[in-house]
Order: sequence, then C-alpha cells, then structure tokens
Amino acid sequence: MRGNHDQRLGVVRFLMVMMAFLLLPIPGQAAPAGQPETAGFAPFATRLKAQVIDYQVKLTWKDSPDVKGLYVVYRSPEEITSQSFAKALLLAKVDAGVEFFVDTPPDQKGYFYAVIVQDAAGTLYPVLIPYRNKTSVAAAGQTAAPEEELAARISGIKARVSSVGDGVDVTFTSSSPTRDLLLFWGTGPLSRSEDLLASTSTMQLDQGTTRCFLPVFAGVDYWFAVLDAGLYKIGQITLVNGANTTIAPVQIPVTAGTVATAPPSAQRPMPLPSLAVTLGAQSGQQLTGPVLPELPEKIKVSAATEKSIRLLMKNVQLPAVKERTRQVLPSDATPMPGGELARLQAIVTGPFIEGDIAGAARSLMDFLRMPRAAPVEARARYYLGQTYYFQGKAREALMEFILSEDYYYPEAQPWKDACFEKLEHADEGRVR
Repeated sequence: MRGNHDQRLGVVRFLMVMMAFLLLPIPGQAAPAGQPETAGFAPFATRLKAQVIDYQVKLTWKDSPDVKGLYVVYRSPEEITSQSFAKALLLAKVDAGVEFFVDTPPDQKGYFYAVIVQDAAGTLYPVLIPYRNKTSVAAAGQTAAPEEELAARISGIKARVSSVGDGVDVTFTSSSPTRDLLLFWGTGPLSRSEDLLASTSTMQLDQGTTRCFLPVFAGVDYWFAVLDAGLYKIGQITLVNGANTTIAPVQIPVTAGTVATAPPSAQRPMPLPSLAVTLGAQSGQQLTGPVLPELPEKIKVSAATEKSIRLLMKNVQLPAVKERTRQVLPSDATPMPGGELARLQAIVTGPFIEGDIAGAARSLMDFLRMPRAAPVEARARYYLGQTYYFQGKAREALMEFILSEDYYYPEAQPWKDACFEKLEHADEGRVR
C-alpha cells in the first residue's frame, strides 16, 4: 500500500511540473493580452497560501531560487488567469527574502491573489500556476475592516501654476488607488479641521487620481488639501503640512490682459442650502405667506373664555421647577489621548466648566459643523443641550437631548424631563 501511495504521489508531482512547463511562454510567441513578453525561462514563486486573520488576508510564499528581484502581489475579485491578469489590481512589490504580505481587502466579498516575479532588470514573468503562485479559492475577511485601516494615506502634495498660467496643477501620492478622495482649496491656510469649513470649494476625485488641474483666479493666494473621503465622512480629519495640505500659497501672477478678480466668497457649497419652497404642494399656486412650517398664529380668546380660564387656574398650584446643574460625563474627567474626542473635551473642560455657557454653545456648534462619528456627535449634542437649557432655550435643548439618547439614554432622560417641565410652566404662564 505504501508503495502505491508513493507511486501516485510521484505521478501527481510529475504532472504538476509538466503543467508548469506547458504554461511557460514559447520563445517568439506573443504573450497574452495585458502581459509582457518573456523568454522561454520564467521563474515563479511557490507555496502561495492565503490565511484570513480577522479583516485581513496574510499571504505567504517561497521565493524562486533562480532569480533575485521583487515579488509583485496582485488581487482580483475573480480568479487570476492569463485572460483576467490585465484586470487584476497591483497591491505591492515585496523584496526578495520577505516572503509574505498582509492585505486589507475593501470588503468581505472574497478575493483571489497571485504573486509574480520581477527580476532586477524590471522584466515581469507572469507565469500563473494553481497552488503554486496563485490562489484558486477566494479569501474573504471574517469581519469588516475599520475605515481607518482602509483609508488612503496622502503624501507629497504639491501645487504649481500650470505651464500656460491658466490654473494650478495639484499633485500628490495616495497609498490606495481604490479610495475616493476629496480635494479642498481656499484663500487661507488649511492646517486645522475648522479651516476646511472656510475653504472656497470642494471636489470629489475619482479613484486612482493623483493629479488635478484647477482654473482659479489670478492674483489670489490659494492653499490646497486632499483627504480620504471615507475618513472625512466619519469626522476623522488629520491635516499634515507638506503631506496632505500645502505649506505655502500658490498664486497665478496678474499679467497684461488679465484682471485680478476679487477673492470668491468663502461660503461652502456643502452642505447644500435650504430648499426654497415657493409653490404650494397641493395647489401648485405661488405661495404668498411663509414658506416654512410655523406655529399657528395666536388668537385672542373672548372675555368670557378668559374669565373661565382664570377661575379654573385660580386654585392650581404649579410645582417649582427643579433647577439642574452642569453634568460632565465620567469619561471626560480624565484626559483624552488625542483626536476629535480630545477637541470636544477641551470645550467641556474649558468654557463649559468655567461657566461661559454662550461661548461653550458656540464652540460646540462649530465642532458639530464638521462630520463626526455617531458616538462623538451624540456626546457633543448632550453638552449642547445643557448649554441651551441654561440659556432658557428649553425647546432647543430638548431636541439636542433627543438626538443624544441613542448613546446616552440614561444621562439624557433627566434633562428631557427638566425641559418638559420648563415648557409646561412656560405654557401655563402664558395661559394665566
């Protein structure tokens, strides 16, 4: 039995070696579409394995003993063959001797991989052998990768006046060609997240873009910044001078025949302005009154009704409103290491604790003008609701506490009760 097993194993190995030679390009024969021409000799990596670890895929292989060079890693949603090789995404070039690469796929759909040899002269050997240097089973992450892991890292941003002087060329390097990016530009430095609010405009860049041309006004200084769109959406905004935001301004010189136009308005195009409703939804006729819903107009009751109300309320004793004091969440009692929570904590430990309620409200509203992760936004609204409460704006405070209760339900309930109590007393006072 042992002899038969060894014999069968030898036949399998022989067939695999023959298949490898059959897959090698024949001298003089054209390579498949999307692959470079190679000679008859073609080295390849072996023992390629894809191991799923949480949301990542770790690739391991053995280098070819025949050629010293680089090992080029590819990923594709379909199995990588000579026909589909041109559509595969180049992930990385790994030095000889490393023999592994960790990939973070963009989703959990499952992907195929291949590792191709590139020699010192730059020649690529696109030999694809199942169970040797390509995978035949899709590898899918066990969990979704966090946005911070998927995000593109932007570096080397540069802005120069175009050769013909009709605009500015912005170039940069992105670590991921599959991520959407946002380009900001404005007439002031873009070194803080708050500066993006005052930027002149924003443009979404297509995947793989590393250069953008912008026609701008002559005689005006401009600064530029590029951010990963996914990180910006969740409020993870980091601006590094010289990496993803320009250090110095760029200006198109004003020459004969050009007119220096005044700087454009700093009003942001995002978010979009409020919808202007001018026609009635039911009649289609031009609206003559207010276009936004309002409270019903006050109507003065008759003298007899007013007398009846006074008699009913004569013996009603309204309970005193229980005044509340400022509440700080326990997690804000210790310093934050950094990031958006640290900026929020600076507002809480600063103007909020010090009693500058109006200043704290302004700072919190500025903080919420930028997109924030849902837990961080709820936290900020919990404090904003308190500032409204202490300014006598019970209705506005109530809305903020309602928006915060998805994450701070127990903490928001007493404040909501206090807001209802104040609103009730205000209504009773108006009746009297």
